[in-house]
Amino acid sequence: MKNLNEINIIRAIMCLAIVLTHSISNYLRNVEVDQAAYDQYILWIRFALLCSTPIFILLSETLISKNYPDGLQKGFFWKRIKFILIPYLLVGLVVSYKSAGGDLAVFIDVIQKKVLYGQWYGFFVIVIFQFYILHWLIGKYLARVNPIGPILISFVISFAHVYCYVHVEAYQNFILNEYPLWYKTHIFTWLFYFIVAFYIGQYYEQLVTFLTNKIWVPILMTVGSYAVIVFNYKVMDYGRISSERYDMFLFSVSVFFLLVALIRKFSFDNHTLVMISNFSFFIYLTHMIFLPYFVKLSMTFGDHFFSYVISMAFLTVASCIGVAFLLYQSKLTRHFTGKIKYLEPAVKTPKKQTTQKREPEYVNN
Repeated sequence: MKNLNEINIIRAIMCLAIVLTHSISNYLRNVEVDQAAYDQYILWIRFALLCSTPIFILLSETLISKNYPDGLQKGFFWKRIKFILIPYLLVGLVVSYKSAGGDLAVFIDVIQKKVLYGQWYGFFVIVIFQFYILHWLIGKYLARVNPIGPILISFVISFAHVYCYVHVEAYQNFILNEYPLWYKTHIFTWLFYFIVAFYIGQYYEQLVTFLTNKIWVPILMTVGSYAVIVFNYKVMDYGRISSERYDMFLFSVSVFFLLVALIRKFSFDNHTLVMISNFSFFIYLTHMIFLPYFVKLSMTFGDHFFSYVISMAFLTVASCIGVAFLLYQSKLTRHFTGKIKYLEPAVKTPKKQTTQKREPEYVNN
């Protein structure tokens, strides 16, 4: 498998973006904000950050499609059950216990809703496993056809599904009553991302070459798709703060394209971001456990929006990484974190090869 520095960097950026998103939500709950200030810049920052979860999910299928062009290898699902699903279950139990308030009956009920139905921010794991199954079932067929057809069809399905969920009460009630899991995990919501990510992986180098040579294309796509979000809010009064917005599809893909192009074009590399990328899965799963406890500490920096949010995000990420480091020291508690290559023992390199430059590794694909 070829190591892709830009994937590591983007994963880290999206991980930080989701922590910032929830830090902003926490700020709005604890600090009185006048509407003028909210509309002036806070709302627009929130809209821009909403692409983080879709891109994080998109990255997973992009790597699978690129690295397994001839089909999934033996042991593929077991590896992901061990390193992704088991941490999801264990952290889900912790989140459920935290929400239950010590009541056993409530704890069992919360487990069912959160861990089994996916009614918590860890729902993305259920989406990713649906991607794995789809790739296994139809990946070889998608690889044989022109990408335009599947991309357009999947966009229509995903857009129609989310639009109807928001605006058609009968359809929303149908999903809420008949779909067994949390509505956010519905595959129709994420089908467009799966198809796009599959073909990004299939044509990765050709696509990146085009984007870096024509960098005005992803810039124009990003500006244009964000303008649509602004229009929908200002004119159509569509103020939903959620990564499942129906105008988020094109924006998320555009931001991904832009980041890939910029990172590859300028050969951007950063050790800290690569390190955060290694911890990103655990940070995603646990950041909301730690974040609420830093309210008082962040307030000591003042209730100014930027100082509060940045300090909150920094403390949360640092705590997640610190806890992951401690848990990784034992084979038993390591099940909470999944595999973190950054904490794996370094492989000894023969002296003759010490002058060779090693490429950064990507994780959680």
